Amino acid sequence: MAVPEPIRNQGQLTVNTKAQELCAYTLKITANEKHFPKTQDEFIQRIRGAAVDIHCLCWEANNIKVCNSPERYKTRLALQAQAADKCNRLCALIEVAKPLFHLSSKRTVYWLHRTIEVRNLIRAWHEADTKRLRPHDVGM
Repeated sequence: MAVPEPIRNQGQLTVNTKAQELCAYTLKITANEKHFPKTQDEFIQRIRGAAVDIHCLCWEANNIKVCNSPERYKTRLALQAQAADKCNRLCALIEVAKPLFHLSSKRTVYWLHRTIEVRNLIRAWHEADTKRLRPHDVGM
């Protein structure tokens, strides 16, 4: 089941695309040893892990076909909720990374904005699925 049309952003830019772009951006900037030294590798791995999880959870949720299955419906909604929670975690990690790695305010604001945009798209998708796929529609 694809992302509902009302929450698609600019046609091709779906929740999944934005989550993938956030993941790629995060991996790219954290690979820059000038700003993210290897001495902080454990913390950097947490940042990368959150970004990868956001993308993978969105991808997994989007590939669940509900097909009158209450279990699949619950799983899809749970994956969406987990992805939104991971966005919150990534925001917290970015805020810690700013002073730790002496990141510019401009970079931090841009990164946070992208993360919050993805979180809001995920929440809208979750809400749209909740309204569109009511429990009685999937045999609950």
